[in-house]
Amino acid sequence: MNPIILDVETTIDVNGNPFSERNKLCYVGIHHNNVSSLFDIEYSGNPYRDKLDSIQSMLNNDSILVGFNIKFDLHWIRKYGINFMDKRVWDCQLVHFILTNQQNPYPSLNSVAEYYGLGSKLDVVATEYWSNGIDTPDVPKDILEQYLEQDLILTKQVFEKQYEEVMSLPVERQRLISLHNQDLLVLEEMEYNGILFDEDRSLELGALLEEEVRLLDEELAKTFSIDGFNFNSKDHLSCLLYGGRITIPKKEVIGTYKTGERKGQVKEGWVDHHYDMPRLIEPLKGSELKKDGYYSTDEQTLRSLRATGVSKGVIQLILKRSGLEKRRGTYYSGLPELRESQGWHKGQLHGQLNQCVARTGRLSSSKPNLQNFDGEIKELFYSRY
Repeated sequence: MNPIILDVETTIDVNGNPFSERNKLCYVGIHHNNVSSLFDIEYSGNPYRDKLDSIQSMLNNDSILVGFNIKFDLHWIRKYGINFMDKRVWDCQLVHFILTNQQNPYPSLNSVAEYYGLGSKLDVVATEYWSNGIDTPDVPKDILEQYLEQDLILTKQVFEKQYEEVMSLPVERQRLISLHNQDLLVLEEMEYNGILFDEDRSLELGALLEEEVRLLDEELAKTFSIDGFNFNSKDHLSCLLYGGRITIPKKEVIGTYKTGERKGQVKEGWVDHHYDMPRLIEPLKGSELKKDGYYSTDEQTLRSLRATGVSKGVIQLILKRSGLEKRRGTYYSGLPELRESQGWHKGQLHGQLNQCVARTGRLSSSKPNLQNFDGEIKELFYSRY
């Protein structure tokens, strides 16, 4: 076995998200035949076409491609035109997750190296630069290259330990690990391509739902008279249903300035206003929260309450509002907000498909959860074909 070890260093916006238009690839590291080759891509501003060609040439060797959380690295080299789809891959993070019976989601390189009694990463780049907001192109070259080379060597050492361990397993288990690694290539392509998303229509629907929520708030407010009540506050909802005191700070005139440039001018400050609300319905036994005097207002609890008359109407309005607000905040407005925060191209979502999360070994999805879109939301997605 003569693996090609791959690792990349990128700019750090949204944790180096490869689909962010604000990020760029700074360095590519390859360790092969006991030699580390480090390629400056968009680090110094020098031309890098020849370096990409050299990387491609090295990857064309008939060897297995090894990395730690390698899907991240594959996204980046694909973005710069490197082809690897004919390769077999070995993700040390994924293999460790399987070998340890899915007990530790997304294990780190340091934790896996420690597990095998190996060394550790040179964390100086993360602790002294990235954590202080200093981006990768501003890290001194010698420090960044030492950091990258140590990651390559450590990944190779982990791979060698894992390979020895896997080869001692029954052949069925070996095949399972191999299958998970090859599935990773399919998931990488799915994430890279992303999903096309009608963002303008999503925002339109979000605005419509926002108006529906506002009308529901007006309807709910007819049951009490408190300016500034927050229907998104669990504490406020608990007091509305089960009774209790809520406190709402309001800005008011509290006097005048006695000295200084603003002498004689009106002085404002925040003043707490307290409101005692009557109990509309008895809370369910066992629905008490850790915060004394407050009770659960989640959907399951509200649907279990035995309510009649006014209290029943209030609960129905709260449930309807909660459903609309979740749809608006999570999807119609939330997805465009997520797309913008991640720096993705407009109208495209790059959700993560996770192999190293669920203890059952099944796939999970995040940012956004692609497995949890209902029928109406799916109308916003369309094919590129």
